[in-house]
Amino acid sequence: MPEKPRSIYKGTIVTDKAELTIDDLCSACGLSKDKVTSYVAEGIIEPQGAAVVEWRFSRTTVVAVQRAQRLEQDLGLNEAGIALAFDLLSQIEELKRRLAHVERDSQNKRFT
Repeated sequence: MPEKPRSIYKGTIVTDKAELTIDDLCSACGLSKDKVTSYVAEGIIEPQGAAVVEWRFSRTTVVAVQRAQRLEQDLGLNEAGIALAFDLLSQIEELKRRLAHVERDSQNKRFT
């Protein structure tokens, strides 16, 4: 029997483990500490830790910051606008999940 061709997948595993300091995040995203602080103040990103020197960010925060930077640069949104956009995008994703669940249930009921 012929062997199936094997696929090789390449990528980066991104976790929610908080391991980036504010300096790491600034370096990874090209931001100033003031900008990171304003993103935190608006709720765009959420660090773990109480004081700024204790803040730790997950690697997924880098993705969120890059998204925020695109919204700021491409659409001219300020931090409050970015926070609102993130909230609305989150709500859209939740509604999509609910709709998919309802559609699955509906389809399952038709076949039973």
